[in-house]
Amino acid sequence: MELVSELPDDSMKEMAELLRSGAKMLSRSCPECSSPLFQLKSGEIVCANCQRRVVIVPEGEEAAVEAGVQLGVLEKALVERLVAMGDKLAREEDAGRLKALAEVTDALLTALERLRKLRKA
Repeated sequence: MELVSELPDDSMKEMAELLRSGAKMLSRSCPECSSPLFQLKSGEIVCANCQRRVVIVPEGEEAAVEAGVQLGVLEKALVERLVAMGDKLAREEDAGRLKALAEVTDALLTALERLRKLRKA
């Protein structure tokens, strides 16, 4: 309990407010600040000290969650590249370069489609 007494007053007030609003204090602590975590009525888990949402991953599922995160990063990169390719296609006038840009765009779209199918599976 020594940790709780070291928390700032505003964090203590936030914890009290969470309890008054019906949130449940969990036996788990925040991975960032070690403050107690709270489960809201909606099921969402939050840290009153960090003011952020926390996701608890069941034991043994860490790899699946990490893979999902990495796929999300890859999807974002593909979309960014597609936007950049669209800009280049709009400005390009040389037929040979247009063909090359179109082929790269097609490859990016194919990769994005495969990735999204993989994420749904």
